[in-house]
Amino acid sequence: MKNIIGKSWRDSASLIVLTKRNSELLSRVEDRGGVNYDILLQTRTRTASFANSVVFPGGVSEPIDGSQRWLHLLAKFGYSKQDFQAFHHPSGAITPIFQKDPIQRHIELRITAIRETFEELGLLICSRQHKEERDGTWAGIIEDIDVAYWQNRVEKNPDDWLVLCEEHKCYPDIWSLSYWSNWLTPVTFKRRFNTAFFIAGLEQKPANITSSSEVADIEWLSPEAVLKSDKILYPPQLYELTRLSHVKDIKQLIKFASERSGYDSVLSYPVIVKAKDGMLHLLPGDDLYPTSVDYNDNTIKYIDKTVLELREGSKIIHRVEAQKESKRLLIQNYKPEHHVNMEDLVVPAFDTV
Repeated sequence: MKNIIGKSWRDSASLIVLTKRNSELLSRVEDRGGVNYDILLQTRTRTASFANSVVFPGGVSEPIDGSQRWLHLLAKFGYSKQDFQAFHHPSGAITPIFQKDPIQRHIELRITAIRETFEELGLLICSRQHKEERDGTWAGIIEDIDVAYWQNRVEKNPDDWLVLCEEHKCYPDIWSLSYWSNWLTPVTFKRRFNTAFFIAGLEQKPANITSSSEVADIEWLSPEAVLKSDKILYPPQLYELTRLSHVKDIKQLIKFASERSGYDSVLSYPVIVKAKDGMLHLLPGDDLYPTSVDYNDNTIKYIDKTVLELREGSKIIHRVEAQKESKRLLIQNYKPEHHVNMEDLVVPAFDTV
């Protein structure tokens, strides 16, 4: 909450944690949308941000996440500046959240994602392995600590996050995270977040998850199971769960995420347009998406056509349509660069906010 950019939004990071499913559940793969993994999801409490909705663990960056002291800690495990270069490929445009100093921002936001996941769920994605011992596929987990004690300390004082790692001789496993997407909350919301989403894979499900006071429920579910449920989803969660459902194998997904991690240049910022009989939440690439966007302009444009007329008049569609109780995600002729191609699809009648 301390890091305010432009006095209108705060930098944050979320972590999409995947785990392999056991053989029994794999035998019922048709009930899981064909994927062989589950995702760690939490339902927020009434008083928390994004109340009552299902979200990935994550939260706001704190100054300690960007401290140079992390580089000194990582150096003890054999890491040097050269090992951070893979986080960013300087061959093109990048999303605003990384623009000031791409590599440093990657380090900071990955540390944020790991810290917030620990604060909220007690899952400590850290490693004690020296650089030469890492295999690079699965995220490391530290379980031999007093989780509740350290959760309480870090929640009260984020600086104790570094103390935890120093005392237990471990480091945030930032190399097991891959950058996935960047979402900025629309200006119509009171609380706005510029969020970097990362992905990490666990070889097996952790034995214990200890939730914080902001978490009402914790579940491991497949993307398809969530999308077919009546759970409340905000647009970023809806979109990312839909995108994830198109990659069926966890190893393939982790490999894909790692290979594209440093290239993405798209800021997913929904632009809201009012139509005769509903609203559109336009996403980048849509025919109606403006060529220039003021991220602090709260003016909602009105187009004197119906939602259907606007759909029929568009060749490239990348939007959410909202009409009374009906909401749907539509994609048509939209092909993202360096990301999962979901082809043409309609995700109908989901419950969102």
